[in-house]
Amino acid sequence: MSSPDTMARSYAQLCGIATALDVVGDRWTLLVLRDLLLGPLRFGDLAEGLPGIGTNTLTARLKHLEALDVVHRRLLPLPDRGTVYELTDYGRELEPILMALGRWGTRSMGRLPRDVASRSRWLVAAMLAFHDDSQRIAQPTTWELRLSDGPFTVRAEDSTLTVAAGAPDHADLILTTDDETLHQLLTHRLTPAEAVTTGAVTLDGDISGLSRLIGLFTFPALEASAT
Repeated sequence: MSSPDTMARSYAQLCGIATALDVVGDRWTLLVLRDLLLGPLRFGDLAEGLPGIGTNTLTARLKHLEALDVVHRRLLPLPDRGTVYELTDYGRELEPILMALGRWGTRSMGRLPRDVASRSRWLVAAMLAFHDDSQRIAQPTTWELRLSDGPFTVRAEDSTLTVAAGAPDHADLILTTDDETLHQLLTHRLTPAEAVTTGAVTLDGDISGLSRLIGLFTFPALEASAT
């Protein structure tokens, strides 16, 4: 399973790590995969969510990933029309690897300058990385998060967590807030009661549902950068 482009740039080493880097080691590739974790995206939505990537670069990365069966294109049925990119089953196997890399990288995030890009999709994807699977939910629960970049779905059942872009058919709790407030909640710099009292969060449902959601995660507090 290789493409001519891959062979030309291969490390040519009999090593699983080197082979993995042949597949996903190019700049931007892991970020494309990160954004596809929450569901399929059109080319334009991928480009918009990756500030700084050029269309030629994105086209090349997607072509490379398609050739290696990590990503595939799917035509949307009417009336939507258009084409979306999504992970294959093989590509989906990268989820725990990406989440482990995210946890590792978060330890250095406090050194970043303040004027960095941020997207709701990235924060929601990080929920997978910092989910505490020792926390079990007795009854299957669905939350709808209405954030800066649109709605997202979080579902928990027993110790399993799933997240996806888009609104669910039914939600036990609908939470409307901005990304920064949600991050403050997840890092315990803001309590659910404080968030609701100040109006930073609006809820369609009981506040206990928000507390249960926040309790599922072990997000680290980040040290602020001096730059």
